Amino acid sequence: MNDAKISIIVPVYNIEKYLEKSIESLINQTYKNIEIILIDDGSTDNSPQICDSLAKKDSRIKVIHQPNKGVSSARNAGIQIADGDYIGFCDGDDTADEDMFEFLYNIAVSDNADIAMCDVRIVFENGEVRDTTTGEHKIWNDKESFLADFLKGSVNMATYTKLFRADICSDVRFPENRKTNEDKFYCFSAALNAEKFSIKSEPKYTYFRRAGSSSITEFSEKYFDCVYLADKISEITKETHPTLSENADCNKLITVLRIYKLMYMRNGLNKFRSKADELVNYVKSFDRKIAKKYLSKKDLIRFFTLRTSKPLFFFMIKYFDKY
Repeated sequence: MNDAKISIIVPVYNIEKYLEKSIESLINQTYKNIEIILIDDGSTDNSPQICDSLAKKDSRIKVIHQPNKGVSSARNAGIQIADGDYIGFCDGDDTADEDMFEFLYNIAVSDNADIAMCDVRIVFENGEVRDTTTGEHKIWNDKESFLADFLKGSVNMATYTKLFRADICSDVRFPENRKTNEDKFYCFSAALNAEKFSIKSEPKYTYFRRAGSSSITEFSEKYFDCVYLADKISEITKETHPTLSENADCNKLITVLRIYKLMYMRNGLNKFRSKADELVNYVKSFDRKIAKKYLSKKDLIRFFTLRTSKPLFFFMIKYFDKY
């Protein structure tokens, strides 16, 4: 059962308060044949020393220290030296359940999956726990059906819920010049090299949503990277899987709707007024028949509401669509 080796890549940047707990959750995995690759991305707190101390205690831990280049560069540095049969990811301020990688490995083996997936629970600072997992076990036996669901947004985009067979990732890297949605682009790129996919929707990873984290900070220009990468996904899809062109266009539409929503929620509309107008114009010009064909009910409501009236859209977000 433990014959295959799993490389777990952990980017580290100024997270001294949470790092030991996170790495302990990996050290204590029930699946033992792992290597834990810590990439210190130019931390200025005690994170580098903590990484080195942990490596002395467990020979399975490797540490890379590099100047600050961003999370994508850190992950890519880890991928470069990983020698496992499978690759997984964990953020250094989150935790994995002790059986997470055994759980994922068993899915990969039993379903012969190139990418095996679990789900995530979100813990807020006030103690609230959000868990929308379903317990569903789903297998995709072909690439196009998986990509269709992925582009629709019904597959979690995060790398930390997935185990990738290493050979499908040999030429896949995170986009280092982009600061958001790099996870989704990596998963999409890896999926292009895969043939079979499987998920068991059980929460095996804990994502801590803290004050000051990138998930709740004020809107900044970096979030437009989401639209840029959605454009890239659309371009690649039209080239490699033209039958999914409309799906990819709707993926961009979903992204635009969510970024505009984020601009409203995080005080970005006035600061980036011309960009906001550009996003609204994109929504208004989008083919309604294609939107109806591929969007989820929630995204379709956002689509028609924003086309109809910005004040109505803001009202809906404020009272009915906060998350």
